[in-house]
Amino acid sequence: MRKVNPFKPTAGAEPPVLAGRDAVLDDFEIGLEEGVGASGRLMRITGPRGSDKTVLLTGLGDIARQRGWRVVDVTAAEHLPQLICRRLEKTDSVDYSVELDLMVVKAKAQKDEPHKTEDIYEALERVAGKLTEKGKGLLVTIDEIQDACVGDVREIAVAIQHLIRERRNIAFVFAGLTAGVMNLLGEDGPTFLRRAYPEELDTIPVDEVKTALRATFEKNGVRIDEGALSSAADSTAGYAYLIQLVGYNVWRAAQVRGGGEFDAVSAKDVEKGVVAARREFERTVLEAAIAHLSKTAMEYLVAMTEDVLTSSTGEIAIRLGVPASSLSATRKLLVSRQVIEPTARGYVGFSIPFMREYLAENREALLARYGVEG
Repeated sequence: MRKVNPFKPTAGAEPPVLAGRDAVLDDFEIGLEEGVGASGRLMRITGPRGSDKTVLLTGLGDIARQRGWRVVDVTAAEHLPQLICRRLEKTDSVDYSVELDLMVVKAKAQKDEPHKTEDIYEALERVAGKLTEKGKGLLVTIDEIQDACVGDVREIAVAIQHLIRERRNIAFVFAGLTAGVMNLLGEDGPTFLRRAYPEELDTIPVDEVKTALRATFEKNGVRIDEGALSSAADSTAGYAYLIQLVGYNVWRAAQVRGGGEFDAVSAKDVEKGVVAARREFERTVLEAAIAHLSKTAMEYLVAMTEDVLTSSTGEIAIRLGVPASSLSATRKLLVSRQVIEPTARGYVGFSIPFMREYLAENREALLARYGVEG
């Protein structure tokens, strides 16, 4: 019988093992246990693309549902408060009595005040209040929050803050790209959300990657020796998306070799799988990250490839033959898109693994695309 590939490299898909994120799950679960006002009930999750932010939100929702909580998940869009209100009405994961209350209140509102619509506070208070009386609660999660309007986020934050003060069982978790979230919570952002418990998703230690890969293979009846396992884990650079991508392609290589029937992964399977995974990673992550950049931004990135680890912003300017001050906007753009990140004052590094190698290998073609001589 053909074995089903357990690895899930599709964006947002929940992997069989959530590697290296136990601390975030634990912080949230403890927050639910500790009650109203606990830090784990107000959380911000940040990190680069492919670092498991969306998957983590799904995991937190699962924890809340297991405790009988209602969960409303949204992705940032226009009119975000209204979107949450609509989801509150449509979500099925709530007991019948609460749904009935929603229907009665809505019908009454339509009869008595047909043109009145609920604001975000009223919608959240009505549902969270009923759930709190039953010893349960409401979790609201927002993904890609860096794309939201500051005014919308402030409106939601004010509503959540009031509900916490009123001792309602409500939890709020938002996730997004690090630079974007920090900009959103800047001087004009909602002060209340700056106090949210921070969870920055760094790269995952290789030992934890090995544990996750081994557990997934063995759970599905497939053996992998230590050498092959180490090679597969090392190739991921601890990047969450690459863990799934490498696992998927290694499994696929073994499956093709065995004609669908196999019970072990060989070193050759790992070699082929890693090559395929890296190719797909370049297409789906690296190329997407640098798509539609300006000529100056591409020159900036290529200039960085001459360094081994981090790059001096002053040295980059010298290589490009321009004043350092003229590159400030370019640097800011690349940081906001999470292609590079500040590592120290006056120094930057690549945010995404293997970006340096990709740019160096494709230097001539990338520069030619912008009419720049290499």
